[in-house]
Amino acid sequence: MGLLREFVSPKGERKIRLYVRPDGFFEYEEIFEAFDDIVGTYWSPGYQSGMFESESAVISELEATVPWISAEG
Repeated sequence: MGLLREFVSPKGERKIRLYVRPDGFFEYEEIFEAFDDIVGTYWSPGYQSGMFESESAVISELEATVPWISAEG
């Protein structure tokens, strides 16, 4: 998969990565900063979307469901 865009939350503790798949569809995943007493701080996988037909469809969903992305404009 190819990374198209990465959105970073205002405090930097969450990221959403938008990918184009080899089959031409699009998807995104959320990762967040986590902490463990043994390993310390690391990036942990969160939500992974289904497939979208276009990049604009992904952006529309993100703007409707992720408050800090909608605030970016």
